[in-house]
Order: sequence, then C-alpha cells, then structure tokens
Amino acid sequence: MPDSARQVPDAELSALDGELSIRDGALMGKPVGVTARKLELGLRLRQLRSGCGLTIEEAIEGLYGQDEAVPVRQTLNPYILQRIERGRATFRYLQDLRGLAKLYGIENSAVEAELIELQKGAASQDWVTQYGNNLKPEMQTFVGVESTAQETRVYHPDLVPGILQTEGYARARFEQARPIEDTTMAFIDGHVQLRMRRKEESILRVEDPPRLEVILGEAALERRVGSVDIMRQQYAEIVRLSDLENVRIQVLPTKSWALQFAHNFTVLDLGDRLPPTVQVDSAWGAVSMSDKPSEVKRFMAYFTAMSASALPPEETPAIMQRLTREIEQ
Repeated sequence: MPDSARQVPDAELSALDGELSIRDGALMGKPVGVTARKLELGLRLRQLRSGCGLTIEEAIEGLYGQDEAVPVRQTLNPYILQRIERGRATFRYLQDLRGLAKLYGIENSAVEAELIELQKGAASQDWVTQYGNNLKPEMQTFVGVESTAQETRVYHPDLVPGILQTEGYARARFEQARPIEDTTMAFIDGHVQLRMRRKEESILRVEDPPRLEVILGEAALERRVGSVDIMRQQYAEIVRLSDLENVRIQVLPTKSWALQFAHNFTVLDLGDRLPPTVQVDSAWGAVSMSDKPSEVKRFMAYFTAMSASALPPEETPAIMQRLTREIEQ
C-alpha cells in the first residue's frame, strides 16, 4: 500500500499527560541532541493538532486546502506526518511546517520561529547518526534520547544490559548469535562501538551525568558469555560502575518469591520538556517505545516493586566477588 493511501488513526499515537500551551509565547530553552529535538517537535505538533480537534488526515487536507503560500505539490501525507509527530522524521520543506502552524492557529511569530528552530536542529547530524544504518528506527530513537535522559531505570532478567557491558562481553554476545542472526563482522564491530559510546555519552560523561538505576536478575550474572576472562572483566566493570555516585545497581535473586517481569525494559525520565518514556524488548527482538502515561506508570510500578525485593546496592560488589570466585573454580 503506498504511503499516501495509508490510514493513520489517532488511537495509534501515544496519549500525553497534560497540556503544554505554546500558542501565546515562545518556548523556553532547547532540548539536547538531534533525537530529542525530533521528539519535541513531534510532541508540539501533536498537541497543537489535537488542541484544534483535527485528525492527521484532516490536518493534511487542511494544509493543502490553504492559500497559495503552500506549495501546490503535496509533499506530506498522513504516514509522513505521523512519523514526524512520533519523532521519527523531519519536514522536507519548511513551508509545510509554516503551513501547519498557520492551520493550527499559531499567530505568534516567536512560537513559529521556535518550531522552525527545532526543525533545523532535528534535521542536523549527531553522534548517533553514524550508527543509523545498523539500528532499527525504534532503537535509533531510544539511543538518541538515552544520553539526554536525566534519569534512567533499567531492568534485565537474563543478560547484563548494554549500558553496563564491557567491550569483550558485548562482542562475545553478538558472536554467539552470529550463526543464527547471520550478521557480518562489520555489523558486530559497529554495535560494539555503539555500546561503548552509549556509556561514554551518558553515565560516564563528566558534565551532569544522568542517574542510572539498574536491577539485574541473578540469572543475568550467572549466564556465561564468552570466556572466564570476559566474565571476570564484566563483574569488575559492574563493581566499578556501581561505585559511581550517579549509578545504583541491585541484584534480584533467582530464588526470590517476589515479582520478576519476563522481559527487560527501560524507563527514561527526559526532564520537563518531554514526557517520560518506556522502552521494552520482546522475545522476538522487537523494540517498542511509548510515552503513554498509563504504560509508563505501569512499568514504573513494576520497577519499584522489584527494587524493593532486590538486594541492597551495597551488597552488589560482594556478589560480583562471589561470582568471580565461582567462575574461576
């Protein structure tokens, strides 16, 4: 089905908690990073459209039914506008953005200028862009906002999460899956480099690093990936990271009677400019993200419950030392 024929119901778009009024004055401040700018631009446009009571299809019809200032050639369709509102794409022509602003009743030139500034920033390049060819769109969005998050909560029941992995552990994990996934060495090299870069751009950065809270299933630590040396180095890395002021790592025992969620997930607190977002991996390797308040609230409740049942973070170094002794026997 061609893009122009695709129907995009509003029900597919994430619900938002609260209203951000941008009709009467310019937006204050700017989000950091290209992906964050894409998300904020999409969020603003989605709120403006919803505030006018328009569906995506009606917005497109209204855009190209305006005066001669709008190009005759139709360069937007419902599918593309949906991608823009989700932070997955940008406008090809600024005239389309100006046309939508007019359709949505934006009369303040400063607000329109701010939207255009967001568009220009969203269309630029950043460090995530160089890895784009190796990432699914959802994962590229996640990586792009991860480094701009103020607070990140991660749960992983069966593997050490990427943000904590050593280069050796990450490479061994990809090489284990290579015969099944049929990946190339270039693919593996790119993903390993990306995981190391993610760590540098977030929890290890010098200026205002985000807070990271991690709950590791005990099975994730007991599962051997690569050699004894690789696991020893990985345990040491967890100890090193747990010693950082902005990092809190807990272990959830396998034999605990407490709730243990089946799949790994991450909750990102993106500050005042963007709604909190949850990212979940499925058993089929699919990545899904949502800023729907009910979904974020549900996964935060899961995280809080499991954190209360997990061992205190002060015990994490001793657990790593025990696992090191066991793996060397």
